[in-house]
Amino acid sequence: EEAGYVPEMKIVSQDTEEKKEQTLCYHSEMLAIAFGLIATPCGTPLSIVKNLRVCSDCHVSIKFISSILQREIIVRDAKRFHHFKHGMCSCGDYW
Repeated sequence: EEAGYVPEMKIVSQDTEEKKEQTLCYHSEMLAIAFGLIATPCGTPLSIVKNLRVCSDCHVSIKFISSILQREIIVRDAKRFHHFKHGMCSCGDYW
């Protein structure tokens, strides 16, 4: 939240705010990015492939991650490629 990120709780169907925020942390692309960040050297691009669409919260999160950590993150979802670099996405926030 210090960098300006606020989770989008409206996309989660859990009962409490705590559970909603936890649920967002366990999306597959977020787990893959977390593992990629600890398993690869700084500065190397991360490539993630998933069979479902990227949710709006993950899309915003990945933009912040790419900006703060200065990493290029490429996510291929069911519809398109998303190239995140310097806090921007190649899709222009249209997906």
